[in-house]
Amino acid sequence: MSGVLGAEAAPPKGTPLGPGVRRWSLMLLLLAMLGGCSPRFVYGWLDWIIPWQVDDYVSLNSAQEGALDKMIERQLRWHRRHELPLYLDHLNSVRRDIEGPLTEQQVLAQMSRASDHWYRLFEHLLPDLVPLIQSLSDEQVEEMLLQIAKEDRELREKYADMTLEQRIKRANKSMNKSLKKWLGPLSPSQKAVIDNYNRNRHSTLELWLAYRADWYTHFSDALRHRADTEKLERELTLLLVTPNELRGERYLEKIQANRQQLARGLIQIHASLSGRQQSKLERKLDDLAEDLEYLIGKD
Repeated sequence: MSGVLGAEAAPPKGTPLGPGVRRWSLMLLLLAMLGGCSPRFVYGWLDWIIPWQVDDYVSLNSAQEGALDKMIERQLRWHRRHELPLYLDHLNSVRRDIEGPLTEQQVLAQMSRASDHWYRLFEHLLPDLVPLIQSLSDEQVEEMLLQIAKEDRELREKYADMTLEQRIKRANKSMNKSLKKWLGPLSPSQKAVIDNYNRNRHSTLELWLAYRADWYTHFSDALRHRADTEKLERELTLLLVTPNELRGERYLEKIQANRQQLARGLIQIHASLSGRQQSKLERKLDDLAEDLEYLIGKD
């Protein structure tokens, strides 16, 4: 259910802890929440995937690459021991909830719990990120910021060229594809629920773009003053652990209203599941739980 559980917790795409560390963190969270590829497969490749993603944004020297490898090793060891059991517990909670009719309170609680996984992950990552960032040269910082600015510019151009109807169709396609992985083909009435949500949710595009700009300003300032450890730690905490402080009251109100509307839509879809869809959902969740148990027991 990509884009459903805890999506607002993630740093903006195209930001430094976007496609580098952000993609890593997303992969870790996907193990518990999304279940696309097998967690066993993804987990076994993370120590290769992460440096490859970071390399898209900054060229590290050999010493920095060694520091990154050690950081990945420490973080993955912690993640397997501490986080995967929490993901499994969360997954089991979801499995219990879907045994009966869902309530809005239940769905919102699961969304909030998914967001907590993000914040906890980043909070643990911070002590390792600070020295790695401080090891960057001015040239490396500018290389990273230029790439981020380029991606942000391309993203804004893409949305500027899209009509509202095109954005709705794009959102419908994404949500249909995500739910199909869990349920199989959706019925016309289930697709109608998704379309209704995307047509009636509060528009947050302008607020999201403003938040992205503010996020980038704080991050670039922190990078350029990275020698100030206290400032760097403070800014990274704001950006990764307490980002709602940047979003502003109006944006947060719309996010919450959209979450409530989404929860109601998911409840409708759950209530309309066919026997085949219910069986597929249960099999997917059982397989995901089995993979998590395997990874936990492998430690």
